[in-house]
Amino acid sequence: MPLAKDTRESGRPNLISIGELAERTGLATTALRYYDDLGLVRPVARASGQRRYAESAIRDVGVIIFLREVGFSLAEIGSLVAGGDRRAWQEILDHKLRELDEQQHRLNVARTALEHGRRCPAGEPVRCSRFWSIIDGQMRGLSLEESHDRAH
Repeated sequence: MPLAKDTRESGRPNLISIGELAERTGLATTALRYYDDLGLVRPVARASGQRRYAESAIRDVGVIIFLREVGFSLAEIGSLVAGGDRRAWQEILDHKLRELDEQQHRLNVARTALEHGRRCPAGEPVRCSRFWSIIDGQMRGLSLEESHDRAH
């Protein structure tokens, strides 16, 4: 992630400690050190062995937090912030959208099965023929979706 140039009036960079970065982003210093190890957010200097970050690191961490919230792994975030071209970004985003579609589908199937369990005339899943049909399908190697579709 390219860092913006942060300078004071003196022309020297305005640097913040890892503790201040942690406080201003809500992350633990251990997480920030880990992000440094992964190359996601790097200090621009060290003073007496302590990491010092440009003020723009606050925004950089904000981007990481956002991307984690929408489902990206740290490895995927590393690929995104590595400075790839638009095509690389598109490929990563397209892959994540497909992954989210698959997750949404699995959630919909799970919700349908649970809603059936709530109103099933058998009263308990272990007395429900559809339940056992789904279990049998999975034991034969079918996915939950395939087993559920065959039971209905």
